[in-house]
Amino acid sequence: MTQALYAPWPETARRTWGWGALGLMVAGYLASSVPVVIGTVIYTIVHTVSSGNTDPLAAQQALSENTLTVLLPLMLTQFITWAIMTLVWVKVFEKRPLSTIGLYGRDFLGRYLLGLPLGMVLVVLVSVAATLLSLGAAPASDLAMDDMDPSRAIGQAALIAYAGLFLGFLLQGGVEELVFRGWLMSALTARWGKTLGVLVASFAFAFLHLHVFISGLIYGVLALSGIGLTGLVFALTALWRRSMIEAAAAHGAFNAVAVIAPTFALMASDPEQTIHTAVAEVFSSATGLAGAENVTLGPETYAQLIAMGGLSAIMLIGLILRGRKSQ
Repeated sequence: MTQALYAPWPETARRTWGWGALGLMVAGYLASSVPVVIGTVIYTIVHTVSSGNTDPLAAQQALSENTLTVLLPLMLTQFITWAIMTLVWVKVFEKRPLSTIGLYGRDFLGRYLLGLPLGMVLVVLVSVAATLLSLGAAPASDLAMDDMDPSRAIGQAALIAYAGLFLGFLLQGGVEELVFRGWLMSALTARWGKTLGVLVASFAFAFLHLHVFISGLIYGVLALSGIGLTGLVFALTALWRRSMIEAAAAHGAFNAVAVIAPTFALMASDPEQTIHTAVAEVFSSATGLAGAENVTLGPETYAQLIAMGGLSAIMLIGLILRGRKSQ
C-alpha cells in the first residue's frame, strides 16, 4: 500500500520512480524556463536595435533595471507554466487526486487565510534575529532615517506596484509549494517514507537556489543554508496541517513582504529612487543576484539561517511529541 503524506492514494494511482522524481523536477523547471529565455532574447534584440548598443551586458543591465515591468512578468510566466505541467503530471500520469498532494477544495480559503499571517510572522522573526545579531555592531549612518519621508513611497504608481508584487509573489510562492511540498514531497514519501521524503524535497528546494553563489562563496553557503531551512519550515508546516495550502500562503506572503517592505523603506529614504529602480535594487539583493562586489557580510547575513533553524527545530520537536501522543 502506498504511504500517503496527505490523503490516501487510490489503488489505480501510479508512483513516480524514486530519484527520477528529482530529475523530473529539474526537467520541469528547465522546460518552464523556455518562455523566460524567449522573452529575454526578444528583449535583448529590441533593446539592441532601439539603443544601437550591441554590448550584451548593456541589454542585461537594462533588463535588470526593468525588473518590475519585464523580468518579473517573465518569471511569473515560468511559474504558471511549471504549475500547469505539475498538475498535468499528477492527474494524467500518476492518476491521483489533488488531495494526495495536499491541495483540497474544501475549506481552501480558510486554510489559505490562515497561512498568510504565518508568512508575515516569519519575516518579523528574521527581522528580530537580524536586529539582535546587530546589537553591538558599528552603528549604521542615520542619514537615511533622518531623510525618511513615507509620502514618497505611497504614490499611485508605487501602490499599484506593491499590489502587483504581493499578488505575483503569492503566485510564485504557491507554485514552489505545489511542486516541492505538494507533488515532490508526496511522491518521494510514497517511495522512501516520510523522513527521507521531507529531507530530500527540502534539499531539492535549496538546490534550486544555487544562483546565490553569484554573490560569493561564503554568502552563497549562508544564504543557501537559510533557504533550505526556510523550506524545511514550510515542509513541517505542511506536515503539521496535512495540507500544502497553508505553506503555500505563508511562502508567498514571506517572499512578498521581504521584497515590498525594503522597497518601501528605500523609496521613503531616498528621493532619487523611483518604484522601478527601488524594486530592481531590492529584488537583486533579495535573490542573491547582486554580485560579490555589492554584498557585505554583516550580522544580518546569518539572520535567516538562525531564525529558521531554531523554528524548524521547535516544529520538529512538536511533531515528534504529537506523534507519540497519537500512538
